[in-house]
Amino acid sequence: MYRKLRQQWLLMPILVMLMFSGSFLFTKNHQVKVYYVKTTVRTTEAAFSAVPVKHVTKSLVELGKMDEINKFVLFLNQIPNCGAEVLIFLLQKMQGPNNYRHVRLKGGTNRSLTRIEQEEFVNDVYRVMRDEAVPLSLDRQLHFVNFTSFDKQSPTFINLIREPADKALSRSFYNNKQSDSDDLIQCLIQEKTNCSGAKINPHHLTVPYFCGHDPKCLRNNQWALQTAKNNVEKYYPVVGVLEELNATLEVLEHEIPYYFKGVENMYKKKMIDTFNRKKSKQPQATTRKRLKRILAKEYDFYNWVKRRLFKQLQMLYGDHGAH
Repeated sequence: MYRKLRQQWLLMPILVMLMFSGSFLFTKNHQVKVYYVKTTVRTTEAAFSAVPVKHVTKSLVELGKMDEINKFVLFLNQIPNCGAEVLIFLLQKMQGPNNYRHVRLKGGTNRSLTRIEQEEFVNDVYRVMRDEAVPLSLDRQLHFVNFTSFDKQSPTFINLIREPADKALSRSFYNNKQSDSDDLIQCLIQEKTNCSGAKINPHHLTVPYFCGHDPKCLRNNQWALQTAKNNVEKYYPVVGVLEELNATLEVLEHEIPYYFKGVENMYKKKMIDTFNRKKSKQPQATTRKRLKRILAKEYDFYNWVKRRLFKQLQMLYGDHGAH
């Protein structure tokens, strides 16, 4: 009897180990693979199928602490007659696959704001952010707003610009029924004989959209130009060029992948034919030459942005090898 008890006692640790191992293997198996059973009327055999993956948009709280510039709020302060509708269309198409929401803000007719109006606009944007509580892309025709001057985190700004003379031509032909006789650019494009009394309408220029809402931004001078460049360097990781749209999309996908991952393929698949722009009627060579002279600051900014874009593209090729 003593020998029998001794044998049972020796077997106890082995039984405990076997029970623990079985429990561990069972638990581990259920942690690695989760399936659901799908049956049909035609067969009694169980068909196992993996649960499909769903896109879940994380909330801003889940994304954690932010820097001075919020990389999960994108703002396109679009410029008229520069092809921004291409980027807007793409942002709307990409919001599902890339897990964000695109919101079109109202009030685009009022593009230059007072200090109080700017503060109200900033508060409106933050109200949208609180209501949506997920990564956002926003668009509106508006001059650059410095959110940090109101002690708020700035969104990530992007934009698209166009060759100045072509932009002026596009606006002129688009608004040919609402001709502004006092606008020097409009007067030159229409090739009128006397434009001596006409002046440049600063609200039709590109630089103010990057300079901001200071009245000096509308003076078409060196201060406005330099302020615009400074804002681009600090708040705009990418400013695209309509004439270099493929390069623009490539840089956007590399610099801001959260929003633009897959954008090149989306453009080629959905838009390359739809947005194949037709050349507008071109003015005489002398008219274009005069436009380049009076739009000197606009051309300075355009060429500077274009060089910046190509430099970003060159750095991208350097990172991934020549294409």
